Amino acid sequence: MVRGKVQMKRIENLKSRQVTFSKRRNGLLKKAYELSVLCDAEVALIIFSQKGKLFEFASSNMQNTIERYRERGKKMMVDNNTELEHYMEVHCEGSAYGDSSHEMK
Repeated sequence: MVRGKVQMKRIENLKSRQVTFSKRRNGLLKKAYELSVLCDAEVALIIFSQKGKLFEFASSNMQNTIERYRERGKKMMVDNNTELEHYMEVHCEGSAYGDSSHEMK
């Protein structure tokens, strides 16, 4: 049996949408588990239904994984800001970041 291509748009029929959500949620949770086992990856997955019901999977402690994510995000922001400041110093003429001897490249 060949499946047709699914059109990516909101499913209007409420019952069909709920069935699709349930099937895809279960598939996504299964894939998260498989990824954690097969690749020894730390995986955390959080899903909220349309009505706000929480579904989650964590290969280890969810709180620890979220904290690790937040710390990584802070570090990435600092790294990105440092890179931006360096770029501005090198490439921007007459700005607070660079002197007027540099031309815009």
